[in-house]
Amino acid sequence: MNFVRTIFEIPNMMKKYKWHDKVVLLVEDDPSSLLLLQTILSHTGAKLLVAEDGETAIELVRENNDIDMVLMDIRLTGISGLLATERIKKIAPDITVIAQTACAVLGDMDMCLRAGCNAYITKPLHTDTLLETMDYYFKRAVAQDILDSVYFSN
Repeated sequence: MNFVRTIFEIPNMMKKYKWHDKVVLLVEDDPSSLLLLQTILSHTGAKLLVAEDGETAIELVRENNDIDMVLMDIRLTGISGLLATERIKKIAPDITVIAQTACAVLGDMDMCLRAGCNAYITKPLHTDTLLETMDYYFKRAVAQDILDSVYFSN
């Protein structure tokens, strides 16, 4: 049901989300979840990078200063998404990390936020929730850039 809903929502989002200047790192070790994310985001214009494990994600962030956002699966093979997030935030403290997990249990959201995630969403992904969360953080980053460029004086 959710996958069908997601596919039918895609034409609507083509008009709404234009992220041609954004780079998003998808950290996902499940092929079907990765395909769903790629399908949803392919219509936004964002450049997508993929890491299937936490170690690769950390290296990609270290090597690419242009990554705007990370969609981080929490339950990864190898190091967890939480540990990967902590290490990524040490490299790039201002990068937005949105945690995503299919195994949502009590306390997961708090652990994600303590690890440095900016937001937390559960699977199955709802297209609207994912895109609106991403859009919020993209707009927030633009607003912060504007504020940082303004000179304040008394």
